[in-house]
Amino acid sequence: MSQQYPQQPYYQQGYQTAGYQPAQQVDSADSVGNWVLTIFLMGIPLVGLIYMIVLAAGDGRSLAKRNFARAYLIWIGIGIALAIVLGIIAAVTGGLFFTAVFSELNNSSSYSSHSY
Repeated sequence: MSQQYPQQPYYQQGYQTAGYQPAQQVDSADSVGNWVLTIFLMGIPLVGLIYMIVLAAGDGRSLAKRNFARAYLIWIGIGIALAIVLGIIAAVTGGLFFTAVFSELNNSSSYSSHSY
């Protein structure tokens, strides 16, 4: 027969970590008017770009606007890179096209210069 021992109550001690602070929420609810102003400023060519850089780099109160500005600047960078690549392709194909056209014009003009 097995002998049973009385169960000791289990006490859980609270653990404390030195210097631990729970994350504070810095994100404030942005109003519709605040977003309307942001979108309006984005539409102004140079001011909008500067405003997006300030929002992306700053540690402002709105986490949503900071992330939006970062995503916006990434898309601007992709658009600029794509425009450069397409511009190079257009310049090369345009140069080849005009070279072919001018060489054809030179060849056809040498045959058509007959004296009557």
